[in-house]
Amino acid sequence: MASDINLQKFLDESVPPQRGRLSNWGMLRTFHYIASEGSLTGAARALSISQPSVSAALQRLEDVLDHQLIERGKRRFALTTHGQILYTETSRMFRAVQRAEERLRIEGSSLTGQLRLQTVTGNGSELFDESLRLMHQRHPAICFDIDVASSHKIVRNVADQIVPFGACLMVRPAPGLDCRLILRAEYGIFCGLEHPLFGREDITLADLRDESYVGFACTIEGDAPEPLITMRNSYGLGQNLRGTSPNFAEVCRMLVAGLGISILPIATVRNKIRDDLLWQFPLDEIELSADLYFVSNPNTQYSPVETAFLKIMEEVTEGAKDRIIAV
Repeated sequence: MASDINLQKFLDESVPPQRGRLSNWGMLRTFHYIASEGSLTGAARALSISQPSVSAALQRLEDVLDHQLIERGKRRFALTTHGQILYTETSRMFRAVQRAEERLRIEGSSLTGQLRLQTVTGNGSELFDESLRLMHQRHPAICFDIDVASSHKIVRNVADQIVPFGACLMVRPAPGLDCRLILRAEYGIFCGLEHPLFGREDITLADLRDESYVGFACTIEGDAPEPLITMRNSYGLGQNLRGTSPNFAEVCRMLVAGLGISILPIATVRNKIRDDLLWQFPLDEIELSADLYFVSNPNTQYSPVETAFLKIMEEVTEGAKDRIIAV
């Protein structure tokens, strides 16, 4: 049982350690690495000390606690019941130490660490861009890890606290999450330079229903609560599929190559329109728009880096409330 291990007595530093002996914290640290790496050799490598030193520290720890912590043999290495109890506690201790280290890295307004974000491909939100700019400006030591995923996956990952934040398309705000509108994007139906309908102004929606279609993989698979699915299905497009990709740039590449037509956010492809690579059909009878939200989870315990970014995003979106967020 857990009460059999008297950690309080073990951690009592009233008696100085013998010369040449690892400190109590050192022995706990060594044990944690042994359990994490799954071997004495792996722990020695991770700690940059000799394997005999690791073995000796483990033996002294077992002697002090009067319990075997690891079953070890030629082909077996496993935590005992007491070893698993101790490993659970040292894991909590190490997580607390890591959080403390990150907090202690704060010097004035400067933070260090990593900020992880997920976004849909082709995110054209200027508010999102501004938040990244301000985060880098105020905390230049931060490293950014931005991953592209479908809206459905982003919502699920934020809800499950796998990622702290995301930017995704939604029909309406997701229940249980904090959702901030960062873009109300206008969409259009496009073809590329090599398409036979490029430059045509006399095209109607009925003329496009049988055309080959190029789309985003997540909308084709139905793996997202994305308005693009509604747009495509509402107007009878996408039945003649010729290409898919989860990547915005690759969808545009296929369009320029003449594979078919697609529904795209106008602001994001503005440069390609200007360079005569894409043509937007002038269809006055339809109106296409979608909402892009920044989502966070109110139940997540954020790191200092994540807290700083969330404050910046709140600052940027609050300042834009009275502006039209539409492009």
